[in-house]
Amino acid sequence: MLPRSTRGLWWVSLVLVLGLVLSACQQAAPPAEQPAPEEAAAPPEEAAPAAEEEAAPAEAIREAPMLREKVLAGELPPLEERIPKEPYVIPVFESIGKYGGTWRRFDTDKNGNHLAMAMYGHSPIHWVRDGLDKRPGLAKGWESNEDKTEWILYFREGTKWSDGEPFTVDDILFWWEDMALNPDFPESPPDWMIAGGKTAELEKIDDYTLKFTFAAPAPLFPDRLAMWPNSGVPDRSETFVVPKHYLMQFHPKYSDEYDTYEVFDEKRLWQINPERPVLNAWMPVLYEPGTRMILERNPYYYAVDPEGNQLPYWDRVEVTFVEDLEVSKLKVINGEQAFCGRPCKYQPLSELSVFKDAEERANLNVMLWDGGSGTGSLVYPNYTHPDPEKRAVYQDKRFRRALSHAIDRDKIQKVVYFGTGFKTTGTMSPKAIEYNRTEEGRRLFEQWRDLAVEYDPEKAKALLDEAGVVDQDGDGWRDLPSGKELVLRIDISANASREHTLTDEIIKENWEAVGLKTIINPVPSEQITVMQEGNQIDIRGGWEVGDGPNHLVYPQWVVPIGNHRWAPLYGAWYATLGTPKEGTELDKDPMDRNPPREEPPPDNPVTRLWAIYDQAKIEPDDEKREQLVFEIMKVHIEEGPFFIGTVANIPTIVVAQRNVGNVPTTREQLGTGGFTNPWIMVYFGAVFPEQFYYKDME
Repeated sequence: MLPRSTRGLWWVSLVLVLGLVLSACQQAAPPAEQPAPEEAAAPPEEAAPAAEEEAAPAEAIREAPMLREKVLAGELPPLEERIPKEPYVIPVFESIGKYGGTWRRFDTDKNGNHLAMAMYGHSPIHWVRDGLDKRPGLAKGWESNEDKTEWILYFREGTKWSDGEPFTVDDILFWWEDMALNPDFPESPPDWMIAGGKTAELEKIDDYTLKFTFAAPAPLFPDRLAMWPNSGVPDRSETFVVPKHYLMQFHPKYSDEYDTYEVFDEKRLWQINPERPVLNAWMPVLYEPGTRMILERNPYYYAVDPEGNQLPYWDRVEVTFVEDLEVSKLKVINGEQAFCGRPCKYQPLSELSVFKDAEERANLNVMLWDGGSGTGSLVYPNYTHPDPEKRAVYQDKRFRRALSHAIDRDKIQKVVYFGTGFKTTGTMSPKAIEYNRTEEGRRLFEQWRDLAVEYDPEKAKALLDEAGVVDQDGDGWRDLPSGKELVLRIDISANASREHTLTDEIIKENWEAVGLKTIINPVPSEQITVMQEGNQIDIRGGWEVGDGPNHLVYPQWVVPIGNHRWAPLYGAWYATLGTPKEGTELDKDPMDRNPPREEPPPDNPVTRLWAIYDQAKIEPDDEKREQLVFEIMKVHIEEGPFFIGTVANIPTIVVAQRNVGNVPTTREQLGTGGFTNPWIMVYFGAVFPEQFYYKDME
């Protein structure tokens, strides 16, 4: 029997009556009334929010006492010399805050990704309201020509790095010319900088104006500038902006001291190098590997509140790296952490009772924000499996649908998710704009969601029989059509959360009940990444789909365009198109190419998905582009599921101390009730922790 938590069930039952928090989790389809995202192709004066236009004049702008003291001591220039002429105005959720205090964090993520996701300062454009809108950030505005082949970004004159050196578009050109386009540097141009098979051309208009010219329409350009906390997550290539004045001293092109990029690559990561200037609200001042990190307010941060007070309100951020979620939980319930988004969102719902029990004692506000997942814990067979027999079976939609119909989602919903969320075959996030704008979008979403969601072991057995996966030797286990033994191996990270391990245990039990021999294979997280990129995955577990807020901003789940989702070889083939690797190594076995890659047959569904995506990503008309997204969805409905979900839009735990101001607490403040799961949405940077403050500072 699988373990349950009686107390956890009791508390979740209590929370289920809080309709404000969980109404979206329980519904069978996303709400129809969500507004469309703000159009981004606006000139700077239209793109900028009203709060920015009404900002206080420079002489009224105020600063933190700790910085004022440094100004009086001659250690810092006056505030008006430290921030831009048109600072970024961040609206507050509740009230104008107070300066002072420390945000103590106890984080399981020792590479700094969780911290980086809370810092949005390097991004020229920001998602707000769970992706319903975009607002200017580092850039004060943007505009495009009619066919969206040219984009101009307008930056804030007078913006400075945390060391006081000016930020200009040269810091972007340095990334582009000396990193992304540099064949000797291990970073390639991201796909959002490629259109019509050619990389964009960048033109410096002046120090604060940069023009991007594409060979074909690039309508998704602003959306993709908003995703990830640019220049923040070490294992992502979405860099965009770096401090040229600091990094060029380590670059072989500019320095005689270095002939490789090893030192340069280390120095560019602010999470491990406190010397590296930043554009974030807080700047690192101390880093002890694997132990702790300390950040202090950035005296040159370019943002203010609506009354003109320079942000952030909190003076410091102290990060202590801890071994696991259990330690993190204890720190939170002991009242040692003011706000916990990541890693609290990774806490299983079975722990909700523990947090709720501590609310009064530790003066906490325990909240449930929507995760935004389109799948919950998922599995997907490797569509480009290196074993030809397994590949043939895994590419047979009857087999994949049999796997889905064999899964008891009622049990998963009850045992793993405590009755929250809604059952799904697996889609993109139910918060995706395309599902909510039109009746056609809602209808297609429901078809995809319900494609093979029914728990029907007999139907699963019949589909397996049709696919030729039957027991040929009488041992009780189904075999490959050739008679060879068939073993389904669910590859999962050894440090996967209980949510995923428990789900996979149920799936294993379900699949074996229909005659499919199944094993669970936990491997180190680094190894599973290598297995994925090397096409060595059998069936991937311990992951979920949550990207958004639309299907095209990061389409890897619905269209294989890289080697890190359900069709690694095909995705890697696409990723080399338009690069020097295109058309090379054709004399080698696909698994021996670098990277391993293979072209799909012309009649393969992946080829259809590529053709539609290639149209969609350059279609400047919003309505026509949405219709192409619907065509992508139809391929998944007709030929899928390619990834198999369980329970969608499950809530996640978020905790704040009650004396912390400006933490959003309503669905309207958040936008759609939260969108915490996908890294694309930059949670929790998208709720702007620089506006958090202590209400009752002693």
